[in-house]
Amino acid sequence: MNSLLFALVSAASVLQPLSSRLERAVFLAGSFEQTDYWALTLDSEVSSGSMYLAHPNLFLLQYDDSQDRAMGCNGTEVFTVDPEFEEILVYSGSPVGFLHILSSVSEEECTAVYSGDSVTVTAAGLFEGGVTQITAGYTVSDSLPYFFSTTDANGNSTSWKIADIEISDSCPDVFSIPLLPGYSVVDAGTL
Repeated sequence: MNSLLFALVSAASVLQPLSSRLERAVFLAGSFEQTDYWALTLDSEVSSGSMYLAHPNLFLLQYDDSQDRAMGCNGTEVFTVDPEFEEILVYSGSPVGFLHILSSVSEEECTAVYSGDSVTVTAAGLFEGGVTQITAGYTVSDSLPYFFSTTDANGNSTSWKIADIEISDSCPDVFSIPLLPGYSVVDAGTL
């Protein structure tokens, strides 16, 4: 029987196992299913692909639906590769990786739901980029993520179901902004 336990706790304490695991990880690779929801139009879109994570704040999402479509962070810049417009949008400034987002909720109170070997943590507040709610799910036994979601003040959300995570002691060079023939590199701050 799977019992549920709800608790109101500090985010720092309940997210500590997940944050520590991501900080210690040299390289994680897995698959994801991303759901984007837009509150104004009530539209949603589901996409999937391969995910790569490394410390500090390195991530890469490679989408299956279009060759070269990707989103990532090289540690200093977040980038989006858009094959439809043959553009690579680069967002300079503070890096926004999964670990960075998790650390931004450390002082908040949150709700944790424990069910068997999993815990889902939801924190509400005002976070970077207009995010008002962050949800993270991980397994208690190995502290690996299986779910992550952000919601903004307008009710728009993006969530990722994460699966098939493999851990490696070496980190390949996959987090660089790609150089693609014919693509324009655009500073997103000038748009």
